[in-house]
Amino acid sequence: MRDRLNADPLASIVALLRPRTVLSKFVSGAGSWAVQYPNYGQPSFCLMLKGSCWLSLDSAEPFLMEPGDYVLLPATPGFRMGSDLEAMDRPTMRIADASPAGEIRHGTQGDEAAVRMLGGYFLFDPTSAPLLVGLLPTVVHIKAADSGAARLTWIARAIDEENTTPRPGGDAILTRLVEIMLIEALRWRPTQDDAPISGLLAGLANARMADALRLIHEDVARRWTIEVLAKKVGMSRAAFAARFTQILGVPPMEYVLRWRMALAKDMLWHDGLSLGEVAHAIGYQSASAFSTAFSRSVGLSPSTFARTGRTNAPA
Repeated sequence: MRDRLNADPLASIVALLRPRTVLSKFVSGAGSWAVQYPNYGQPSFCLMLKGSCWLSLDSAEPFLMEPGDYVLLPATPGFRMGSDLEAMDRPTMRIADASPAGEIRHGTQGDEAAVRMLGGYFLFDPTSAPLLVGLLPTVVHIKAADSGAARLTWIARAIDEENTTPRPGGDAILTRLVEIMLIEALRWRPTQDDAPISGLLAGLANARMADALRLIHEDVARRWTIEVLAKKVGMSRAAFAARFTQILGVPPMEYVLRWRMALAKDMLWHDGLSLGEVAHAIGYQSASAFSTAFSRSVGLSPSTFARTGRTNAPA
């Protein structure tokens, strides 16, 4: 539980998301081609190795991925990928391939690949993801020249090596590699010329909001109020509440509630703590007060949620 109560907001959120079950494979293309993938919902990543191609998420404007670029999608929506913008207007449909073997080829099959990339996907813990993924950006696009890109390239290749050459301890190594990859990608900061980031990354990039986040994560059980947080970071109550909501996308006390409920769900599901122990750990004065807040936020009572977790927990 200590990792989840870390003062570092990014590290504690990644610990709570518990990334796991990594699959990766190479994707290549030749000629003129475009494919449409349905909404996947789980996180995925892509490392461009050769050539370039266009990527468009749902109905958003497409952007170009070039050699050495890295893309992370914390909750992969439907997306379109293609060799050129003209082909992007007439994509073929494709169902996501869950098979770990082989290479996916788009476009002309016999020609030498003009585009090659390493793609991968994994899973977040279902108890925490719904509350936390909304705090992350829809897409993280790190260009080859950006700081951290070289390390992400090494991590992505190491993930593929562990997938293609299974050895003892591989699952443990994969889990740690994905955690490092997520932290490395999510602590990236765009240049001023890039589109502004939002949510948790924007909060961590702002000195005062980052201080507020660290205070919340360091002592989640404290009886936080907007006034107390504002005073701690040297702002007026109104200015702090407005700035926090603008940058993080949620009001301060909504963020505190989300983090407390995410911790509570994790403790009930994975640790089997009693209602009183969970209530004390996240700052409620009684089990009944915690139960009321949990039921209102999650839609299930804590005891029902805990029983469901123990019943459905994978072997």
